[in-house]
Amino acid sequence: MGFLANTFKTFTAYMRSQQTPLIRILHLAIFLLVISQVIVSNFIEITKTGEIGDKPVELYATWLHIGTGLVLLPLALVFFFVVWDRRGFKYFFPYLAGNLAPLKSDVRQLTRFQLPEPTDGGIAAIIQGLGFGALFLVLISGLGWFVAWNLNLPWSHDAKEIHEFLTGILEAYLIGHGSMGLLHIYFGPKLQASNT
Repeated sequence: MGFLANTFKTFTAYMRSQQTPLIRILHLAIFLLVISQVIVSNFIEITKTGEIGDKPVELYATWLHIGTGLVLLPLALVFFFVVWDRRGFKYFFPYLAGNLAPLKSDVRQLTRFQLPEPTDGGIAAIIQGLGFGALFLVLISGLGWFVAWNLNLPWSHDAKEIHEFLTGILEAYLIGHGSMGLLHIYFGPKLQASNT
């Protein structure tokens, strides 16, 4: 079996063991929609005065980006509340509740070149919480820009710039989260076996 096929098989098995079917579907849908947003955003051209570019691809890309963003917002809210109901505040933000023990334990494991298992309040959970924050910052800033753009408000271009900046943070999160997830899923069992 090839590397990609084996990685995909291992990834899907891991996701089945860690997430309910509803969470898996929402997770995948949001991932695909966010990736499509990143790709489509490369074809958008909106001037400082709020005019859409002259090319048909710019018009279609702009409205596809806006439509997808408007679908993503309620979908992300459902995802958040389903996961929040299952995990709770202390799972994602233990440091705000004064619980640093899981984080310290994970850091100790990392210093021994071991990948820690996802636990309540551990590094993986904290990163997931930060990912929710990044996703909602991008969605809310995008909605703010869309409203300002439609109302021809003088600060709509600034709102667009903020949205683009925050999108860069989300893109970095996606790359890091995805890479660490694949590293953990594929190499985690091998590293754990070699350290025992």
